[in-house]
Amino acid sequence: MSELEARKYTSIRNLREEIRQDMRDFKLLCSEDRKGDYHFSYTGEVDWFLLYLGSQINNNLSKLKELVEQNND
Repeated sequence: MSELEARKYTSIRNLREEIRQDMRDFKLLCSEDRKGDYHFSYTGEVDWFLLYLGSQINNNLSKLKELVEQNND
């Protein structure tokens, strides 16, 4: 494996772990009822954090998609 391939592989792994961690954090702020629907169990103080997590997840998913597509070429 070349150095460039190793860097891409490491970047992909790191992005996947960041996404997983952000999703865990998001899940901690939500509660699931018996039907599987999520209800936010928060007050107004954490609105900004949910928005931040959503933004981070979307950004990291976009970066991950680009890296995977580059890796497949």
